[in-house]
Amino acid sequence: MIIGVTGSTGSGKTSFAMHYAATFGREGFYMTTRLTPLPDELPAPPHFTWQTIDTECALPEVLNRINEQSNMYRADRRVLVIDSVTSYLHGAHERIMEEMDNKQDLAEYAGRLTAARMELQEALFIFQGKLFIVTNEPPGYTPFTNPLEVEYIVQHAALNRELVKRSTQWFRMTSGIPEDISAKRKRK
Repeated sequence: MIIGVTGSTGSGKTSFAMHYAATFGREGFYMTTRLTPLPDELPAPPHFTWQTIDTECALPEVLNRINEQSNMYRADRRVLVIDSVTSYLHGAHERIMEEMDNKQDLAEYAGRLTAARMELQEALFIFQGKLFIVTNEPPGYTPFTNPLEVEYIVQHAALNRELVKRSTQWFRMTSGIPEDISAKRKRK
């Protein structure tokens, strides 16, 4: 099961995702990616416990390891909050640019970023358990935007679209107010 929360920076995505996730289980993993700061407190009702995992740039590997090593009978009581796939994708961008020595090779960059996105999607979609995914809305771009930045924005949007398609519920946060936009999805 995937439940997604999107919105702009500072809209309350993380707080909402954690409060909502705690209503679905008895234990949870709060997974941060890259430079995501920890919240002041991990909100939870009395029966719920959180563990924090900092995945840095290894989110797909950590998800796969948890999936392989977990007890399938406990998976139903466990929730995972990933904060955020946007930070993971940004970290992949920075790693790729560093490996490419900041060359402006669009084809190589696009191939590598697509591979990073696909690796993440695969790990998310085979995960057994309840996933709460925090993501930002991709930024817009102008005709003056660097082609590599445009590619990053396109990949970010593609990731969000695929997550929405596969999700059970999808929320958009605006100034701390969640709007369930799941029913507005186009169905096949």
